[in-house]
Amino acid sequence: MTKIDIISGFLGAGKTTFIRKMLSGVLKGQKIVLIENEYGEVGIDGGFLKDSGIQITEMNSGCICCTLVGDFAKSLDEVITKYNPDRIIIEPSGVGKLSDVMKSVIDMEKTHDVKLNGLVTVVNALKASKQMKAFGEFFNNQIEYATTVILSRTQNANDEQLEFCTTQIQKLNPKAAVITTAWDDISSEQILNVIEGQENLEMKLLAEHRASEHHHDHDHDHEDHECCHHDHD
Repeated sequence: MTKIDIISGFLGAGKTTFIRKMLSGVLKGQKIVLIENEYGEVGIDGGFLKDSGIQITEMNSGCICCTLVGDFAKSLDEVITKYNPDRIIIEPSGVGKLSDVMKSVIDMEKTHDVKLNGLVTVVNALKASKQMKAFGEFFNNQIEYATTVILSRTQNANDEQLEFCTTQIQKLNPKAAVITTAWDDISSEQILNVIEGQENLEMKLLAEHRASEHHHDHDHDHEDHECCHHDHD
């Protein structure tokens, strides 16, 4: 059984730093594959990954709603078949819907021995209010579908910023675990315990997703031709 963790968050949120912390800590020694969508995000440096023995599969960049289903599923299938890893970490592009990535992984569960393990969103505590306004729906989606939200840069944030962040996150997703501790003060083991302790919420999200799947599929037939043209509005 391969566990699949999705680590989402906007550019500059600290996803790369977070993934490094986990790989060099609690996940050290596991056979791990990192799949990153190269669109809009500077990847983890190749030397570090090579030293860790981690393989990278990069998806083609492009409109997230159009490339996700095709390229993403193909990448995932190749990774599982070729490497049979203990764990796959997926780092989607910054401006993407966590629910779309989640759906692709759920589809893989039907045909492969994989399990969606953690839905993690990294949020920059210093930029959250600006990003909420700038990215609206995308930002909210990443919070709403997360089982664990991890705040970054909290050591540089004041109490007011932290409180604002936590309140907004809890409004969007009252059931998600929110980690506000500065990363230097918390171990990767503690973080993983929180992520993997959220299984009940994950099951609830999956059940809600399956219930709405039929309705969504019906609607999507009409949407497919529109999804790449939002830039022209």
